[in-house]
This record gives sequence, C-alpha cells and structure tokens, in this order.
Amino acid sequence: MLKVISYNVRGITTVMKQLLLRKWLETNPNDVLLLQELHMTTQLQLESFKRSFPDYSIICSLGTWSAGGVMIMIKIKLLIVDAGTDHCGRVAFVKVVVNNCPIIIANIYAPTQANERCVFFENLHLYIPSSHWILVGGDFNCVPEPAKDRLQQGARVDRRSYSFLNSHVLQPLSLVELFRSKYPHSVVYSFHNDVNNIHSRIDFFLGTNLVRRNTQHIAYIPIGLSDHDGVSITLCLPPSTISKFHRWICNTEVIKKPSFLSRFQKIWDILLQSSDFNGLDWWSDLKTSLTLLLQDEQKQMVVEARRKMKELQEHYRTVATNPSNDDLIEMATIRNNILHLLIEKAAANIHGYRERNAQTLGEIAKSRLSSTRSNQSLIHFLNHPSKGRVDTIDEMLDVATNYYEDLYREKPIDVSLWSSLFDGLPKLGVQDRALLDCEITVKECLDALRSMPDGKTPGDDGIPTETWRVVFPLIGSQYVKMLNIAKEKGRFKPDFLRALLTLLKKKNKFDGQMKDFRPLSLMNIDYKILSKVLSTRLRKVLGNIIHQDQTCSIPGRAIHDNIYLIRSIIDYQQRIRDPIGLILWDQEKAFDRVNHRYLVGVLEAFGFGSEFISWVKLLYANGSFRIKINNSISIPISFNSGVRQGCSLSGGLFIISLEPLLHRIRSNQAIPGILPPGGQYSNIRQVVLANKNNINPDHVRIKTIAYADDVNTLVRNKDEETATIAMFDLYNLASGAKTNSTKTEILWVSDWLPPPCFESKVNCDWCTFLGIPINTTGQLPKSELERKISNIKQQIGYWSQINLSLTERVTVLKVFILSQLIYWLSLSTVPKESIMELQKLILHFFWLPLGPRINFRTIIGHKYNGGFSVPHIDVMISSLRIKCGLQLLNLSRPAPWKFFALIDTAVQLRQYAPWVWFNLTPHRESGNTFFHEVASHTTQWLKAGGKLTSQNNEPSIYWQLINRQYFRRPICEVRNPHLKDISFFRLLRESLPNRQLDFWLLLANFGIHTRSRLGHNDISRQCLLCPAVETPAHLFINCPILVGLFDILNNRIQSICGHKLNKAIMDVVYLKEILQMSPNRLTRRNMVFLIGCYLHTIWTFRNVVRHQCHQHQGLDPSIAARQFLAATKHLPFDNG
Repeated sequence: MLKVISYNVRGITTVMKQLLLRKWLETNPNDVLLLQELHMTTQLQLESFKRSFPDYSIICSLGTWSAGGVMIMIKIKLLIVDAGTDHCGRVAFVKVVVNNCPIIIANIYAPTQANERCVFFENLHLYIPSSHWILVGGDFNCVPEPAKDRLQQGARVDRRSYSFLNSHVLQPLSLVELFRSKYPHSVVYSFHNDVNNIHSRIDFFLGTNLVRRNTQHIAYIPIGLSDHDGVSITLCLPPSTISKFHRWICNTEVIKKPSFLSRFQKIWDILLQSSDFNGLDWWSDLKTSLTLLLQDEQKQMVVEARRKMKELQEHYRTVATNPSNDDLIEMATIRNNILHLLIEKAAANIHGYRERNAQTLGEIAKSRLSSTRSNQSLIHFLNHPSKGRVDTIDEMLDVATNYYEDLYREKPIDVSLWSSLFDGLPKLGVQDRALLDCEITVKECLDALRSMPDGKTPGDDGIPTETWRVVFPLIGSQYVKMLNIAKEKGRFKPDFLRALLTLLKKKNKFDGQMKDFRPLSLMNIDYKILSKVLSTRLRKVLGNIIHQDQTCSIPGRAIHDNIYLIRSIIDYQQRIRDPIGLILWDQEKAFDRVNHRYLVGVLEAFGFGSEFISWVKLLYANGSFRIKINNSISIPISFNSGVRQGCSLSGGLFIISLEPLLHRIRSNQAIPGILPPGGQYSNIRQVVLANKNNINPDHVRIKTIAYADDVNTLVRNKDEETATIAMFDLYNLASGAKTNSTKTEILWVSDWLPPPCFESKVNCDWCTFLGIPINTTGQLPKSELERKISNIKQQIGYWSQINLSLTERVTVLKVFILSQLIYWLSLSTVPKESIMELQKLILHFFWLPLGPRINFRTIIGHKYNGGFSVPHIDVMISSLRIKCGLQLLNLSRPAPWKFFALIDTAVQLRQYAPWVWFNLTPHRESGNTFFHEVASHTTQWLKAGGKLTSQNNEPSIYWQLINRQYFRRPICEVRNPHLKDISFFRLLRESLPNRQLDFWLLLANFGIHTRSRLGHNDISRQCLLCPAVETPAHLFINCPILVGLFDILNNRIQSICGHKLNKAIMDVVYLKEILQMSPNRLTRRNMVFLIGCYLHTIWTFRNVVRHQCHQHQGLDPSIAARQFLAATKHLPFDNG
C-alpha cells in the first residue's frame, strides 16, 4: 500500500503550525505528503523545516514573488531514484521505488490568474517524466466540472483552464482525474471561503490508468490548518518479498492505563502457578507475555487516540457529499474542531503542562537544531575493503559485521607477562571483599532501577525503565532468584545478555569508514539492573585500590582534578624554567580491546572475591549483540573482547584493567616524573593527601594523570619516552590493548629549549586535555575561546527560530547553550571582555523579540523570588572559583594539584585556614593565574561570612552570592509589600502555563506597554477596542467591550470559592484580597490559573485587533470569551 496526501497548507513556516502538522501526521499515517503554498522563501527556513521532520526526505521548490512554493515529503523508508523542481515554486516531482515498482509523483500549485494558469498548463508536461505509474496532485486553481465542483452564486465561471489542462497534460500523458472517475456523481468541495460562501473542488489527483485501476481509496479529508481540505489516495501496489527489521519500543504512556497493571497481575498469577522457577525458561516466558501485553495495550491506546479524529473525519465526509448550506456551516465547525483537537494533542506532547523541561527541549533540539546530527544513525553508504563504496543494505551489513566481528574477537595475549605487570598491586581489604561478595537483595535491585533515568532508549527487547519500575515490585523476589540460579548454572539465557548495537557518526564529515562510528550498546533493562547493583558496590571500594592519579568512576574524584593538575604543572615548570613534555597517549578502541581472560586475571590480582568475579564472568560469557543499520539488523555477533560501554559496570572494570599499566609507570625508576613543590616535606604531604602518614616522597612524584583511557605522562628526554613506551608495550601484550602512535602527541613546555627528537609528534603551541584547550603557559588559547563564543552565537541563532517562553529560554541557556561553556569557565581563566560579550548574548536571547522589560538585577534572581534565574556569568565564575577554593581547604579530600595551588593561595587564605601556610615553600601573593583567582574569590567569600563546608539545606554558593550582592527585588513587590506575604511569585509559578506566566510577570512589573504609556496624543493613547484611553486598569478591568469576559471570570471564581472578584487592578493583577477568600491551596491555585488565563486572553485579543487594524467596528468579544472558556475548560488542580 502507498498512501499519498495532497494539501494546500497556506503557510508552514511557524513552529506552531509545523507542530500541528506533525500531530496530524501522527494521527493519520501516510507515505508521501504533497504540500502547496508554503510561504517558505529561504533556504534557512527549509533547513529548519527539515529538522522538524527528520523521518521524511524532502523535495522542495521554494516560494518566489509569484508563487508560494511546493514540497514533497517522502518517508525515509522509500527509495528515491530521481527528483526535480522548477524555479518558480510551482512544481516538484520525485521518482520513488516501492516494492520494486517505480512511481512518478508530482506536486502542482497552479497560478490564481486564468491567463497565467493556461500558460502554466501548456508547459507542465515538460516537468513530468513518462512512466506507467504517474500520480499528479496539488492545487490546480480550476475545477474539472463547474456545475458539480463549484458553489459560487453569480460568479463568472472559468472553463478555459481545465480545458488547457486536459489538452496539454491529461491527454499527452494519458492521465485521468481520479476522484471523478471513481465517484462520477458526488458533489464534494476542497476549498472553503465561509465568509463569501465560496466552495470549490480545486484540489485533486491525476493518474494513469494503471494508477486508477490500483486506487483502493480516494477521499477528501479535513485537516484544519487552512481553508482547504486534503485529498487522500491509497494505492494498492505489488507486494514486496523483502522483509525489513522493525524495532518495537514500548510507549511509556501505556503503563499509566489502569488496565495494564491489572492485566499484568493476572498474567503473573498464572506464571506463579504454572512456571518452574528453578530454571531460567520462565524469565523468557515472562518477557514474552509482558511484551505482548504492552503491544496490545499500546495498540488499544493508538486506536482510542485516533477514534475521535476518525469520527470527525467520517462525519465530515458524510456531510461534504452533495452539501446543503447547513452542511457547509457544519463542515466549518468540524474543521474547527479538528484544529482544536490537533492543538490539544500538541499540548499533550509537551511534558509538564506548565513548563517544557530539559528533556522535552532536548527532543526539539534533536529534531530542529542538530542538522548535522539529526540523522546520526542513518547510513547511506559504507566503504568495503575490496569493493569500495557500497550502498545496498546487505553489503553494508556485511561490512559492519566483518568489522565488529574482528574488533570483538578475542585478542591474543601473553599470560606469562602478567606476573611482572601485576607485581606490587594493592590488595582488596577483607571488608571490601565481603561487601562485593554478599548476596544480591531485592532492595538493591529496586534501588538500582529507581536510580536509572527516564526517557532512555531501551535495549533489544524494547521495554523501557519506566515499565520495569511498575512491574518489579511484583516480580522482584523471583528476579533475584533467577539471577542466583543463573550463577549456579554458570550461564544466562542468550537474550538476557544480548545487546543492540547502534552506530552514531563521530564527525560531521563522514567518508564511509567504520572507524568513524561510535558504537552504542543498548542493553536490556533486566541486564542493567544487575550491572547497576554490581557497579554501585564496586564504586564503594575502588578508591582503596586505584591510585589517586586515576579520577574516573571513583567517588570523591573528578575530571576537574586532572585539569587543575595539568595546568599547574605547565605553569610551574614554565615559571621555574624547567622544560618538560606532557604526552597525550591515544589508545585505539581502548574499551573494546580488553581481553576477558586478562580482566579476570587482574581482578584476581587485586584480590577480588570469587563471588564478584563469578558475576563478572557471567555477564561477559556468551554475550552477543546485533548491529542495526537503518531498517535492517545483522545476525547475532559474539562479544568476546572489551567492556560494554552501555553497561554501568564497564567504567569500573576498565579502570581496574588499566591500573596495572599506571602502576608499572609509577614504579619505574627510569621515569622520574616531577616532585610537586612541598612534596618532600611530610607535614605538607599530610595536609594535601588527607593526613595519610608515612608517605614516602617518591610516592607523591607525579608520573601519570588519567581519566579512564585518557592517559597523560611526563617526559623530559628521549630515554624517558622510550621507558614509557616500553611500559605501554608490556601492557598491550598482556591485555590485548593497542597504542595508536600516530595520534599520540607531546605538548612541549619551554620557551627557551627546543624539544628533543621524540618518537611521538610534538606540539609547542597548545593541546586539548579532556576537552579543555591549554597552551604552553597554562592558559586558554585565544583562538579557541573565540571559536567557542562563535559556536554559542550560532546555537543562539538556531534556538531563536523556536517560539519559546522566557522560562524555557532560561532552560535552553543552562542545558543546551552554556553547559559546555560552564565546564570551560570552571577550569580556565577568561578575559573580562569575553565575559561581558557572553552576558550580552544571553540577555539578547532571553528578551527576543521584546527587548528588556525588567531590570537585569531582578531577572537574575531565583524564580520563586520574582526573577527568572537568568545566568549571571560573572557570579557563576565566582561561585566556581569558591567551590575550587573550598575543595582546596577540605582536608578530607586528597588531590595532588593542591601542592601547586598552595603557592598561589596560601598568602590570602591563611587568615581563614592557617593549615595552608608553610614556610618551607615559596608563595606568590599576587598574579593572574587560575589559583590566584581562586584565592581572591574564596577570601571574599570567607570574609563575608561564607562557610568552609555547605549544609544540604543551604542554597548553592551561586545563589548565596546572587542574593547577597546582586539581586534586586521586583518593583511590584517593592510597591506592594503584601506580595511577599502571599508568596506571589511561587504561586504564579506553580499555577500557570509558561505563556500566561510570562505575561503576568511582565504586567505586574510594568513591562507591558499599553497605548497610554507609548502614545503622545489622544489618538495614539486611545484604546483599540473603545474610545477611552488604554491604561492597564481600563483594558483589563473597565473596557466595555470586554465586560462580559470579566463576568465569566467572576462566575468561575464564585463557583470555586463562593466569593466575587473586586473590579480593581490591585485585586485582579496583584491579588490583594482574592487569596484571602480561601485558605485551600488547590483552590488558590485554580483561582490564579483562571485570572492568568483571563489576563492573557485579553492581551491576545487586543493584539489581534491591533495587527488586523480593526478600529471599533466588527469587533466580536465572543471570540475572546470562547478562547478563555477553551483555555479553562479543565482546571488543572481539581485532583491535586
């Protein structure tokens, strides 16, 4: 089957209309969509549209001065072999292959002027290739039979246009008008001008006789986004013999249905009576039953969701055939109802009625903004080792299968080297070993399940975390029993260990090489529960056996420690003019090459107990995965090497496997490293290394700096490099790892001595350490900072295309735009002028398109204090420096970078922390280094009464700084002190959707400009709805045109609390007495919700009048009343 829909959309450039179209398409599945009159004129608009519909391939002829543009949207599952457009925005065609059948589909938007239309039809056949299967649809702006296809009293009928169409297109291409050939006597209209009572059938399909014979269904359907109806045609095509993989993923809304849990309980009761719980087969039976139940509930949910739309469409078709005048009025009502239903579905798709959260905005980002990443997993071709470029699915699967079979094949290792590699490794303590080896409990599994984030893509079985969280309380004890039985038998069922491997492109430029993909293992949640329990236990003991120079996956250590240390070494060595090199080692596919026998051997060398090792063996024995490429999937491939990057246990296991290498480097006397300043003194070592006694000075020498597989070592000459390479070679032979020498590089730090002749590539400018560019003076390179700011400008430009509320803009700033920058700011010094530029960018984006309406020092405040939580970059940097300073002063947190930090911070901090001062090392009182900034900000913090340690119930350092030094109370709270008593801003935030919330906050703070404020004379100050002066009090309280709307509001308020609302701005906008009417919290929130909708409705209606230039005539206040009633149809807090 091939379903094609043609629709004149009358403009599709706004985000809201695109969202409504998407909701309609979800309710009405299709394969091809033909859109006319797009009003889309720029490539930027087209790219934005494509990002909104990533599941479609799009062919578009953009609009011009003479035409609105046409577009063909084809599901990406269909193969496009040819496509073309005209240059005027009137024709687009595509040739697709469906079930091995080539079909030409053309989209037409004919001119509205008759003479232009005839000329257009004369040349139209030149754009349509010949074929047995031709389907031409669109808006032809003429009717085949005026008597049946047009209702327009007294108008002159254009008979010439369709005659030209027939003689120049239909006859030469052997086409017929498909609807009339199927329904010769039906009277149906596709265009409706209800104001002038004009109705006509100007949208239709033309097709060859082969298309006509295979037309299963053709009908006009209401869509509701314009004054046209859509035309839908379903073609019956020859069946395909090629089967495609369909990945089912459970819709998490299913578990909210009351019937789901009761039906699952019945299934579980049957399994309890009939299953053998001493084996493993029952678990497969349970998952199969659960999957079938979820699929059935999901199907019923979809059917229910489509039922209402289908009823409206069927009723529309009934009244649209041979319609009377009353039928035409009813048709308009149905189209309006469909539009409201689409708006309702679009709103329901936004998580959180009052605020789109970061996850939802992230989905918008994926679909709209990440044009280079939106199709990261879509692969068009791969490079075959012998055939070159291949693009058929079988050949691409063959390339991927061979590559990953080789990558995950067991790597050869030399076991005889283990004794020298493992020599001197620390042993796990008795208590730690007992912790890891104890029995797994139901509580641990449930806690692990609850700690997993929502919204993550599930594994091969398609069952997400949210579903398991609902059913696990019922099955938890039997799940744990199943794990123990599997351990006794020494194996799990194959589907328990199977993963789905998805391939994500690493780079924007893709050349078909398999190494350009990042493999992501999607593990089943039942597997992830066990791995999460084990990883939670492992994290508690890792710090006791892993040296402090490895900071990944260990509580109390962070990636920041590495950057602090690297920059400190560079700065210190440069200052004392002692040349040194930092080697950035590149290990090829480090996580994927770990030999499983080696992994078990290193666990035994560290003294792990037999129970924990058994669990690791169980999870890694007989593991397999399948590769997903586009709509196809490979055969299962054995997983015989590496740690799974989709498994929570993988990080801990990898750093354990890597630790012998780091230990050998630390123990090698031929690799001296550096002794940090003060490291030779025991009292300084005790402060820096958390009061650990009897630490030999040689043990504090810095030789390695590691975060997972990002390993850096220190080198001064060729001999030290050779000794380090020998340690890597030993590790590679023993573990199966491989060093990529071509990507390994050295940052040489010296302004007077050139680097020796190293084997590795040498860089004397700057290198990137863990995502932070650092030059040979320890600073952020200016060019990289400029690039980062330029990237932020680009992101702001992308997000500016989306219609967001002020609150949502703050979320976007924090989560999507500034997150990476904050990481840079926390680790690098940034010039003041760059900070000011960033702050201006933030404010510009926040206020688009209004311009500033509230004082900057107010909007940076917390949202419950009347602000918007707009990021203040300078304060953010201060809080980050203070946080670093407090870590420095924390005696329970050992970190080698503190040796260096004391030199620049002790002078300023010794008054508040005397233990940082030592006469044994030199100190620098002033400078422009990172740690001088840390000392300055931390000193100010402590001087102002800040604490060395923060309590859990205290605001963060950032908010304490904002509230102490910068925040200015909103002007409305200053003028109306009662707002603080009623928690005005908290109440608004908890009660209102974002749009109404933004408007009310601006109105309360005098940020809404009525004409009385902007006008210079009586006319310009006059209300748009009546002759009075437009003040806020007049517009929202006293305007006679809208008095009926206030009465509706008052009636709703009275029905809730039994009291009436005073007709005064102080009560309506500032709630001076209204909240005293009811102490009930839910009632108060409902009243605020009603008033917020009332205020926003009036302002929306007023702006519509202003833009449409209505002046006191033809105003219909019932429109505003209907909008208000629609917005408040369901009170959001009736059930708490």
